Amino acid sequence: GRVFELAHAWATDYDRDSCKTYARNILPDKQHAVVCEDIRELDLERLAAIEKDIDVLAFGFPCNDFSSVGERKGINGKYGPLYKYSVAAVRRFRPKWFFAENVGGLRNSNEGEAFRLILKEFADLGYRLYPHLYKFEEYGVPQKRHRIVIIGIDRNEPVSFDVPAPIYTDGS
Repeated sequence: GRVFELAHAWATDYDRDSCKTYARNILPDKQHAVVCEDIRELDLERLAAIEKDIDVLAFGFPCNDFSSVGERKGINGKYGPLYKYSVAAVRRFRPKWFFAENVGGLRNSNEGEAFRLILKEFADLGYRLYPHLYKFEEYGVPQKRHRIVIIGIDRNEPVSFDVPAPIYTDGS
């Protein structure tokens, strides 16, 4: 197989403690590349000034409105529309592929319309999408956590993605 060398270009979050932790543990020699700012205020060109050639983007958009806990406002809530900033980042940086994560409730939010809309917006950018609900306990993680992961691969890339088979199917 091929060996890849990965390097973090930059990171962004709005929580100061998370930014400090990430800077200290992941980018200790490049702490200026951790931008602590609300995504609604963040200028993507500020990130491009740090590094614009991005092969992979990994992100999770706020899940508050998609979670089965809470008011379940979905795309119509305060946080639901924030996925659009992820779409904007993918549009701006055109990574070869991306990894997006959210709660399992995303699939059913707004009677499934929110999930279909989000998938359509990423597909319209020219990505083949591989969405899957992962039940982490089936993969050896010692907690019941169910998450939607969307892998998006640029249609010009000659690769595909296969969902890995669960290791444990009986919960043990």
